[in-house]
This record gives sequence, C-alpha cells and structure tokens, in this order.
Amino acid sequence: MAGTVSPRVARVRVSARDPGVCQVEVEGVGRFRIDARTAAALGLAEGQHIAPDAVTRLAGAAERQRARTVALGLLQRRLRSRAELETALRRRGVPRQEALAVIGELARSGWIDDARFARAWIADRLALRPSGARRLRAELAARGVAPAVIAEALGAQLIPEQEEALALRQAGDRLRRLQGFPQNVARRRLVGWLQRRGYSAATIARTLRKVEPSSVGSLDDDPPD
Repeated sequence: MAGTVSPRVARVRVSARDPGVCQVEVEGVGRFRIDARTAAALGLAEGQHIAPDAVTRLAGAAERQRARTVALGLLQRRLRSRAELETALRRRGVPRQEALAVIGELARSGWIDDARFARAWIADRLALRPSGARRLRAELAARGVAPAVIAEALGAQLIPEQEEALALRQAGDRLRRLQGFPQNVARRRLVGWLQRRGYSAATIARTLRKVEPSSVGSLDDDPPD
C-alpha cells in the first residue's frame, strides 16, 4: 500500500516590503509568512515535498512572525514595558509561549528595556504632568516594572530635593486657585490635591510650612498620609 504523499512547497518568495520575511505556500495546507532565516534553516525550496513535522515547524514559525509583527507595531506607537507588551500580545490572540519568546528576542535586540521605559515615563510625567515619587512609583508598578528598576530610575531623575521644589511650586500655583476660600478649606483642599499628585505626608508637611501661613491656615498638624 502506497504511503501518504507529503505536501509540496508551491512557492517561496522574499517579501518585497520586508526582505527579512519569506512568504511560503504549501499545497493543500496554506500560506505562511515566516522569518527569512527560519526559511533558510528549514531548507525550503519550491517543488520540495516536506514532512508533517516540518509543516508543524512552519506553522510555529509563522505564529512567531505574526507575534513579532504585532509587537513591533505596538512598540512603534510608544514605548512599553515587558509586562505591557505581553498583555497586549495576549489580547491579540498570541499564545503566551510565543509572546514570551518574541519579547525575549526583542529585549536582546534592544527594542524592549524596562529601565529605559521607566526613565522615559518619569521624564514625560515631570514635563507634562508633574507628580510625586509615590504616584510615579505606583504608575510604573501598575505597568509591571520591577521595584528595583523603578527605584533606580526615580533616584536618577527625581531626588528628594527636586521633588520638594516641585511640590512647593505646584502648591503655590494651586493656592492661587484657592484664593477666596476660608483658610481651613483652602488648606484641606491643598493637602488633598498634593496627596493625589503622589507626594508623601512628609513632603506635604514641609511644603505647607514654606508657603504663606495665611494662605492655608494653621500648620500645627502634619497632613495625613
């Protein structure tokens, strides 16, 4: 009894848009878009019959290439942490194993770097929406950045003296909006606003001691954390 005939490679073409990608068509199976190096490693050639296990590897390579294309598209829109990118890939139907493999590859090639992401995030916030270290730390942690990476980025970009100067400047701006309110109301609103901006109780207390006492009322008590 004759054995089953293996499927035949009908077409192997380098993508005109991306020379690093090959488009492979296997008769009766389908079309696959894979990395050109993978195609070379598989030894694919038009007219060649390939075994079922080779078809399986071909399908896996196509899934990996799809994941890489999606990942690069996401990273070209904005920087992302490793955790953010994994979540985005999973939402787009990429299996976890493939997502992690692609993320590892992109990290090795410099596309993903949580330390760079943390520094960029802090720089952006300080320039466009200034916040205290507590809030910045929470935002980065929510994006899956490791505590040690966050601490290093904050230590390089927002030392305590800078944070206090920032809090003082923001408090002065905020107080101008609170003119006309009773002193106790102005103080309470200012404290709450600084807390929401991510400043610690100690930083807020020192800030309040430096602003005009008449603007915020009694400064005998430190603000709540």
